[in-house]
Amino acid sequence: MSDQQAVIKPVKTWHKPWKNPFILFWLFILVTVLAVNFFMVSMAIVTNPGLVNDNPYKHGVNYEQIIEQRKAEALLGWQLNMHWPEAVEGKTVQVALTALDREGKPIVSDHAEVYVYRPSSPNEDFVLKLMPTQTAGSYVADIAFPKKGKWVWVAEIQQGKDKSSVGGDLFVADPAP
Repeated sequence: MSDQQAVIKPVKTWHKPWKNPFILFWLFILVTVLAVNFFMVSMAIVTNPGLVNDNPYKHGVNYEQIIEQRKAEALLGWQLNMHWPEAVEGKTVQVALTALDREGKPIVSDHAEVYVYRPSSPNEDFVLKLMPTQTAGSYVADIAFPKKGKWVWVAEIQQGKDKSSVGGDLFVADPAP
C-alpha cells in the first residue's frame, strides 16, 4: 500500500477559469464573433451607397416601363464604350464615348449625355453634355470631380426615338501631395 501512496496524482487546474480549455474555447468563439460583427458593421458604414428613393410607390409603378425600355435597348444592339482616364480630385480629364450600331457603324446622335452620381451625397450629382468630335460616333466632354471617392455614371445616347445607355462605377483618387 505504501507504493500506491507514493504515486503523485496530476494536478488538474480546470477549476481556474483562465486555465480551463472549455472556457478558453468559448472565449475564443465570443471574441471571433465580436470581431466579425465589428468588421461587418464597419464595412456597412464605409460602403453605404446612401441612395434613397424618395417615392418608392412611383418608382414601383414605373418598373414595367423601365423593363420595356431595357428590352428595347437590347433589341437595338448598340455598342457603347465609355473611356475614363484616371480621375483625380479637382483635376480636369477628358472622357470619351464611342457609339456603334449593331453592324459596327458609327451612330450620329441627336444628343449624348453623362449622368454622374455621388452615391453618398445627391447634392453633388451633375450632368455633362457630350460633344461630337471629328470622328463620327465619337463624343467627348471635360470633367473635374470635386471630391474623391466612389462615383456612379450613366452615359446615354439618343438618335430619334431610339436611345441606349451604359453605366458603371468610378473611383476618384486623392491628389498626390
